[in-house]
Amino acid sequence: MIPPEIIRDVQYQIQERVILSNRRLVVAITVSLLLASGCADKPAPVHVTERPTETVTVIDGAQVWDGTGLPPTQDAVLVMRGSRIEAVGPRGALRIPENALVIDAQGRTAIPGLINSHGHVGMTKGLRQGKENYTRQNILDQLRQYARYGVTTVMSLGTDFEPIFEVRGAARLDEPARARVYTAGRGFAGKQAFPAVLPGNAGLAREVGTAAEVSKHVEELADQKVDAVKVWVDDHWGHYSKIPLDLCEAIIKESHARNLTVMAHVFYLEDARKLVQAGLDGMAHSVRDKAVDEAFIKLVLERGVFVVPTLTREESTYLYAKPPAFLDDPFFGKWVNPEIIAELKDPAWGRKVSSDPEFHRYPGQLKTAQKNLKKVFDAGVKIAFGTDSGPPARFQGYFEHRELELMVQAGLTPSQALQTATGNAAACLKLKEVGRLEAGKQADIVLLDGDPLEDIVQTRQISRVWVAGREVDLR
Repeated sequence: MIPPEIIRDVQYQIQERVILSNRRLVVAITVSLLLASGCADKPAPVHVTERPTETVTVIDGAQVWDGTGLPPTQDAVLVMRGSRIEAVGPRGALRIPENALVIDAQGRTAIPGLINSHGHVGMTKGLRQGKENYTRQNILDQLRQYARYGVTTVMSLGTDFEPIFEVRGAARLDEPARARVYTAGRGFAGKQAFPAVLPGNAGLAREVGTAAEVSKHVEELADQKVDAVKVWVDDHWGHYSKIPLDLCEAIIKESHARNLTVMAHVFYLEDARKLVQAGLDGMAHSVRDKAVDEAFIKLVLERGVFVVPTLTREESTYLYAKPPAFLDDPFFGKWVNPEIIAELKDPAWGRKVSSDPEFHRYPGQLKTAQKNLKKVFDAGVKIAFGTDSGPPARFQGYFEHRELELMVQAGLTPSQALQTATGNAAACLKLKEVGRLEAGKQADIVLLDGDPLEDIVQTRQISRVWVAGREVDLR
């Protein structure tokens, strides 16, 4: 039997690379794989849209930082043909194809599209969250919002329903360019725990109380061919119930038996330690209750576990007690409804934020997360960029740029922070097609008017964005 993840990867590639001339071959390959895997009863749709010719676009003269961590190539030429990067290298080493669309990029910087390893789509409208918002159109609108800010790939981690499976992967050729999306479907929490964490969202998570329930739900996720499995392990300083460790162990065991990656929302060091010992693949947040110790770091390194810092998630817990300066930033406000900005500036919103009984803890949680990030990064732990953006007031797209800034404030260099958001994130999520600017990869590219290697806030100087070779509408 062919492993599900191989079938899934082939299906994504077919959707993204197909042109009319090879339509029959593509369909035949997909059907053959589904038959071989025993999944032919419910084949995934293959969307084919006519593309008479493949457009060739050349970015000429930019500084190209390719996502490998190596120094950038100066005065470079990057060739896109269709959805792929055909070639990239210094001027003089490459021939510019005839009839190509040539973009003069002197003085600019090209970087890979940013990859958010922990985001959310579909659940929020304005500043209100709820399952009633979860529609195909809302998902697509938010994926376009991510793309406008140069975030070209998003792992939607644990709050997804059926519509996500209709749009998973990259945009079809008959829809506007947007961020590609992967999903963990609906994640796991303990009985009666998750609704308390997010009031009004009963049913958002898979609430389990027995190993038999775990097995049933993991099987359903495997049938959906999710890209990861999510489990919440937190009690918000003792205010809520926490899923028992034995059920977490069952989730990890059942998921691994089906070749599924498991990521966990963690908060406490001791929970993280036990989950890593149980076989966890990725931590969806930093440890935030205390400093990580050397024994924990050694264990994480031995097990190959990756960490997604989500520093902006911590900042968002207290940020709006007073209106933050970025509410007046044109880069923020260009694509955000002015009514949302006005509501966040209203003193009533600030009073609601500061009235949280744990409000006094939140600034310290961010500082702890930043110190732990620097400590584990320096030790060689794999870091995958992520923000937990998507819930109310955690702004999709903008928060990813703020996350990079907070990572640099924590002690990473701009290049190191960008590395976590490109090549490293792709590797941790097992996405072979994205994350680097090199021949054969998907043409997910952000062209900047500034140099983020000198000043990380220059990632906000976005000139143009492409996802799979298709330019994003930045109007």
